[in-house]
Amino acid sequence: MQTAGRNFDIENTAMTTIRIKGRRAIVGALAISVLILALPSHGRAQVSGAPEVQAAIPGSQSASASDGVPSGEKTLKQRVKSIVERLTPERLKRNREFRQAAAMFPDFCKHWEQNLRDRERYNVAKLNFSLKDGFETATYTGYGKIVGCESHQSKDGYSIGKLSYEEFVYYVVGKTKEEARSIAPKAISDMHTTEIFRWENNKWFY
Repeated sequence: MQTAGRNFDIENTAMTTIRIKGRRAIVGALAISVLILALPSHGRAQVSGAPEVQAAIPGSQSASASDGVPSGEKTLKQRVKSIVERLTPERLKRNREFRQAAAMFPDFCKHWEQNLRDRERYNVAKLNFSLKDGFETATYTGYGKIVGCESHQSKDGYSIGKLSYEEFVYYVVGKTKEEARSIAPKAISDMHTTEIFRWENNKWFY
């Protein structure tokens, strides 16, 4: 009888262990399901039909890459907070402004490059000569082509434009001023220049 009782206790213990393990397996499966539902890719699938919402999700625009933190390293709470912040009326307005500003910035860059050409011609026309060792000499500033033209959003959603080009200082020399003007100038310095612009009242400002 004692042996039978012990066997009965062993069977009860085994069944209890099996039930506990079964519960743990169910809980683990539910936890995995919740994590899968919380993944960013799943969340994006739910809002893919709404352009305004999609534009507000981090990573959907060039501006969003400025966060600097890989999405995989963000907690779910941080991702949700980031999305909510980008769904405010003010942020949605800035997103719309950015789409308009970004579309217009390439033409603005071309216009700015023309401004540089005009400024260089003005500098050449206003050369200030000085006599050095019997020669008329002068320097002026010239500009290269725009080599960088890009727009992005700041962390707060404001539209920012950036363009870059080379800025040169040229040296001219001749026996007379007329001769100096006719001879090809020599570049004596070169500086990479970057200019930043802001979008305001539906146009780009310096």
